[in-house]
Amino acid sequence: MSKSLTAIQVLSPRSRFSNPAGMRCAISLHSHSEHSREMLAFLPRLVEGMPVVRDLFARSVAEYEREEGRPLDFAEWYWRPPVAPAEVVASEQEHLERRLGLSGLVSLTDHDTLAGPRALRVSRPETPFSFEWSVPFERSMFHLGVHGIAAAQVDEIERALSAYAKAAGYEHGQTLEELLDWLGECPDTFVVLNHPYWDLARVGQMRHDATLLAFLRRHGDRIHALELNGYRSWTENRRVLPLATGFGIPVVGGGDRHGFTPNAIVNLTGAGCFAEFARELRVERAACCVVFPEYTQAFVARVLQSAGDILKPHPNHLRGHRTWPERVFTTIDGVERSAASMWERAPLWVDVAVGITRSLGTKPLSTLFDMVRADGRGTLETDCGAGTGFSAFPRLTSGSAAAA
Repeated sequence: MSKSLTAIQVLSPRSRFSNPAGMRCAISLHSHSEHSREMLAFLPRLVEGMPVVRDLFARSVAEYEREEGRPLDFAEWYWRPPVAPAEVVASEQEHLERRLGLSGLVSLTDHDTLAGPRALRVSRPETPFSFEWSVPFERSMFHLGVHGIAAAQVDEIERALSAYAKAAGYEHGQTLEELLDWLGECPDTFVVLNHPYWDLARVGQMRHDATLLAFLRRHGDRIHALELNGYRSWTENRRVLPLATGFGIPVVGGGDRHGFTPNAIVNLTGAGCFAEFARELRVERAACCVVFPEYTQAFVARVLQSAGDILKPHPNHLRGHRTWPERVFTTIDGVERSAASMWERAPLWVDVAVGITRSLGTKPLSTLFDMVRADGRGTLETDCGAGTGFSAFPRLTSGSAAAA
């Protein structure tokens, strides 16, 4: 495998972005719209850390079990982000052009569906067919950002990849090797291993790390980039850098937005379109990442701010889903039903949990998280600088354009 080259620039609130020579566009990868299903299986673990809510939660779950005769399975429930595909693309492009002064290219990657790109291509035929593919591997789970699927084969590829994910990788007609090779046949397609160190299957971090190494040993030549993720802590993200060096794979930025806040880690390119960007990654094995100042805020505060955006009312929602219960769903007898359609009024514990989460996500309280942060922020600039195998862009000049 040939050597890769990745440049990473960390912008500070006092920095003004200076465009490196030869860069023509900025690229936003890894965004989610209302077409993504975000499972709620994490909720019981989250509530465990909230003392008052934890007690109300346990009481209400026990009451549900008494009334329904079975435990409340949060894996059966999911929520959808409050942003339509066109809104995601428009806000990302505006953000890139305003902050970096470059034309913006956006790849929308909803979970295991191409519904968003299909809708966008009606008015934006240049929209790439992209999505985030859930790939079971041994006992772990990986998310692969599949970007720029060939339009002539998109229906066939979507069916095959979805079938593999649903079959959990077992008893399926095509192997993972065959599917990845199939994707690689199109020179305009590239595959990114998103947030590599996130233990999605909760098998334990050590087991997940070992499985990650096994995955890359087997499929590393079919993966075109590893991701620095905008909503994972730097403690986790920094581990991607030596991994990329060891396997000779470029590093790209992926914001992973689920709400209204634009992506905090993006990419620069000398390409003028996604097909040319794919060539940079696959042939030249080069990448340039930009880390916006927002990423350097306390990790917990950023997550809670995003949660607050998701939970607050949105009176202008395009589908009329103005309140969060209208955006939380379960499937009953094959029919999707919202929480709003099943509740006359939300249970007390839900109201309390939502109220606390929204309060913690407000800016006045975000400074509290800076006092107790343990997200690795202190090593960010050093990790991305000279002497680590990752080159930096030219030194930035003083000003405020990057933080505007």
